[in-house]
Amino acid sequence: MNIKPPTGYNSVSPLLKKHRVALPAGDKAPLFARRTHALPLSFSEITPASRDYPITFSSSDGGKTFALSAILGLQQNQNMFLMDDGYWDRRVYLPAYVRRFPFCMARVTRDGEVQGERVVCVEDSAITDDGDELFDDTGEALPAWSRIESFVTEYERDLMRAEEFCEMLAGLNLLEPISVTAELGDFTMQLSGLHRVNREALAELPDDALRTLVKGDAMDAIFEHLWSLGNFQRMLSRRSIIDPAATGASSSRPN
Repeated sequence: MNIKPPTGYNSVSPLLKKHRVALPAGDKAPLFARRTHALPLSFSEITPASRDYPITFSSSDGGKTFALSAILGLQQNQNMFLMDDGYWDRRVYLPAYVRRFPFCMARVTRDGEVQGERVVCVEDSAITDDGDELFDDTGEALPAWSRIESFVTEYERDLMRAEEFCEMLAGLNLLEPISVTAELGDFTMQLSGLHRVNREALAELPDDALRTLVKGDAMDAIFEHLWSLGNFQRMLSRRSIIDPAATGASSSRPN
């Protein structure tokens, strides 16, 4: 049996009732979140995340499939929403991808075949003898695990909704590549490999396709995504606060 860990996880194992797990303290960011400039988003997160982060689409297979992402920094491995104490900025939305750690749901590969079912897994480094018990001596779930399990499974379902949303936009040829350039004094930062919805292509869709987008709540999500791109400019102000030497920040623009 082989399990491929999600992005940011080192290695994971199926959760067993005997496991004791070191649960994170509040909204303190796991190590992987301190070294990333983007995190996956689920469908229902688009609304709250759009208030704080630019939301874009990314592809790791040349445009065959896309994923929904919240942008956290203006360069690779930069998260501008972490405070000096290691906690996420309490003034902004904390993505569920961070909140579910060290748990996840993953597909299992047996004899080279990817299985359809997903199993609840836990980051191996979080399994420790002095961690929190999640089940009692009879194998019954403790309240803490019942809450976590509900959150993790619901989040997984919502991630699948995000996948369907991306498939719909790609199928309608609505996604176009963009690069983001940020000028900070004499230093220029650039992010590439991102995609956004093409407004002109959206306006030219036939009526039946537009009705499908509206009925499936996709149209609201599209406009929230487009509106969120203005947060690139807000991130320049945040960059100036984090690094006073960057007060010469002049622009941040998706091209």
